[in-house]
Amino acid sequence: MNRKSLLSVLACAAVLGTTGLQAKTDTKTMMETQIQKHTQEQKKAPKEVAEAIQNTFMALQAIEKNDLKNAEKLLSEADKKFTEALQKDPSLDLLPLEETLMAYSYTGSSADIQAALDLSVQLIKAHDTQVARSLMMTLKDELDINIVSIPMKIYPIATKKALEAVKKGDKKGALVALAEGFGMLVNTQIIIPTPLLAAQDLAIAASKLDKSKKEEAQKLLAAAQEELKRAELLGYTKKHDAAYKLIKEDIEKVQKEIKGKNVVEKLYEKLVNDFKKLVGDTRHEQHKVQNRTQGLKDTVATEAQRALQNPTSVKGEAAAKAKVEEANDKLKFEAKEKAGAFTSEVKKDLKDTVSH
Repeated sequence: MNRKSLLSVLACAAVLGTTGLQAKTDTKTMMETQIQKHTQEQKKAPKEVAEAIQNTFMALQAIEKNDLKNAEKLLSEADKKFTEALQKDPSLDLLPLEETLMAYSYTGSSADIQAALDLSVQLIKAHDTQVARSLMMTLKDELDINIVSIPMKIYPIATKKALEAVKKGDKKGALVALAEGFGMLVNTQIIIPTPLLAAQDLAIAASKLDKSKKEEAQKLLAAAQEELKRAELLGYTKKHDAAYKLIKEDIEKVQKEIKGKNVVEKLYEKLVNDFKKLVGDTRHEQHKVQNRTQGLKDTVATEAQRALQNPTSVKGEAAAKAKVEEANDKLKFEAKEKAGAFTSEVKKDLKDTVSH
C-alpha cells in the first residue's frame, strides 16, 4: 500500500525545439531533489495502519464471496490494528497510503509555446477542436504528485460498523459501512512547475558566480528570464501577478547593476528570496474525497472498487467493466505514444503560423 513510483512520461512532451538552457539546468536532478524533499516532509502511515486498511479490502472480497467468517476475522484484525495505532499516537489524522509521481517534460522555447498557442487558436476557429486539444495537451512541464490518504479520525469508525454488521450476518450493512469508509479516502494532487524551478536554479547559480564573470552571469540571468516566460505561457503563473512582475524587475535590476558597479549581493539575495516565494505560491495542492477506491492501484483495491460498484452483480458484468477500464487505459497509453508523432506533423503548421 505504501508504494512509490516515478513515471517519466516523456511521450506526453512535444519537443518543438530545444534551448541552450538544457546545458545549464539538470531537469532530472531538479526532479530528484523535489521528490526527496517531498519524501522527507511527508508523514508516513504506521505499519499497523497500512496492514489494517489492507485487511478491510480483503474483508470486502470475503463478503462478496459470502465468506462472512473470514470477513469477521479480517475486520477484527483491522479494528485491533487501528486501535493500536491510535493508542500509540492519538494525534494521527490524514495518513498517506499510496503515492504516484508523474514527470511531464516539454523542452520547447517560449517562442515555440507561443506558436503552439497561436496554432491552437486557429485550429479552434477552424473547428479542428480535437487536433487543438491534442496539441494543447503537450504543453505541460511539471512534476505531479498524487497521494491517496486515510483520515484516521473517522475511517476506523466505518470499520467498526462493518464488523458489527458482519457479526449480525448483515452482508448488505457491512458493504454499506465499508463503502462509507472507502468514500472517506482523500486524494491530494500537488503540481510543481518545472520551468520555475529551473529559473530559480539559474538565478541561484548566477548569484554564486565571482563578480568578474559578468558575461556568464548575464547569460544565466537571461536563461532564467526565458524559463520565467515559459512558465507564464504554460499557465503556471500570470504576467500580471505581483510576484511574477517582481521577479522580472529583480532580474532586470541585477542585469543593470552587473553592467555598472556590480554591487549585486543584496539584489541577488532579494531575487533568490522572491523566487522562493513565487515557487511556493505556484505549488498547487488540490484535495478531494475519493470516489470509493478510485486512485488505489493494487489488485485488492481494484476488486474492492468493482464490488462496491455493484456488489450483487454476476462475474460477467464485473469482468466486462474491467475490460472497459483496461481498454480505456490502453487508449490513453497509445495516445501518449502518438504524441511524438503528432509533434512532427504540427511542426510545419507551426512554422507556417509564425511566417504569417
